Amino acid sequence: MKNITKTILIALVLILNIELQTSSLQAQDIHFSQFTMTSLLLDPSQAGKFGGDDRAILNYRDQWRSVASPYKTYGFSYDLGFNRQHQRDNFFGLGISAFSDKAGDINLGSTFLNLSLAYHIRLNKDSYLSAGAKGGFMQRSVDDSQFRFDNQFDGSGHNDAYASGELVSNNSFFAPDFSAGLSYSFGTISNNVISNNGFDNTKINVGFAVHNVSNPNYSFLDRGNENLYFRYVFHTNTSFGVRGSNLALQPSGFIAFQQNATDIVIGTFFRYNLKEKSKFTKFSNGAAFSVGAHYRVLDAFIPSLLIETGAFAFGLSYDLNISGLTPVSNGNGGFEVSVRYVSPNPFGRKRSAARFF
Repeated sequence: MKNITKTILIALVLILNIELQTSSLQAQDIHFSQFTMTSLLLDPSQAGKFGGDDRAILNYRDQWRSVASPYKTYGFSYDLGFNRQHQRDNFFGLGISAFSDKAGDINLGSTFLNLSLAYHIRLNKDSYLSAGAKGGFMQRSVDDSQFRFDNQFDGSGHNDAYASGELVSNNSFFAPDFSAGLSYSFGTISNNVISNNGFDNTKINVGFAVHNVSNPNYSFLDRGNENLYFRYVFHTNTSFGVRGSNLALQPSGFIAFQQNATDIVIGTFFRYNLKEKSKFTKFSNGAAFSVGAHYRVLDAFIPSLLIETGAFAFGLSYDLNISGLTPVSNGNGGFEVSVRYVSPNPFGRKRSAARFF
């Protein structure tokens, strides 16, 4: 009886998955639990807003492997600040990002390629106001050979020879993709103190972004007219150094609204600076260690780890499912890994107080 119940639950989850991905519910945009490692996906005003000249980030996420065919998401972004040599305070940020996602047994695919442009205005020695826009395209695809409909049931199982009776002939399409964002950053740091990778003392970054501004048609049906609704994101990333120690408390989170769906993630990291970059030799490039957890409201608990060594940072996290799907998922959610590279080495460099994420 227990096995039968579990089989029924799995079937219901798979059916629900297909319904969510092909109906008008628009809460299925690409997302990562390590949102602080996907700045350009979160808000285009973050382009070039970090303590360095160049930044590149790789992301990978594997989700729901215990329930169905795994959902796999890949990401890449590169951004930089420029025009700094001519404008000491105000500067531009430019970024390019690409994200790809494959979901479920029907291989529902999403690919986004975007260019981000931001402008950062220095309000005073401690704060910046930033505005940005992102433009590009998205491509959606589905493997219609994997569709299964009740009209194709022959009494014992699925039969491809039976007509489905569904008007699904468009299995791939392109659409424009635009976003805009606004953010504010504030930081206090002593001018004669090494930057501790940009997280000394108090630092606050808050922002707002709106995505899917073009409101593109989002349907695979011949006569479908389902539009991708606006998605509004409020986000923050902060750091509060513990005076007289190498420890910093770093709360972060975001709230996203899209039609009738809401996504809320909150949590914190505890960061410990292990060592600074050597001033006179190349024996030490600097290192830091962060451990923390976030909570996606009504969905998952997310323990995370971040290891920084010189110009590189490696992030690991795992979503522990605590939603209504727990009887099927057994608490298993998604594994995620990210790699970040910042040049020049962010350890041991003095920088503006407000330019740190």
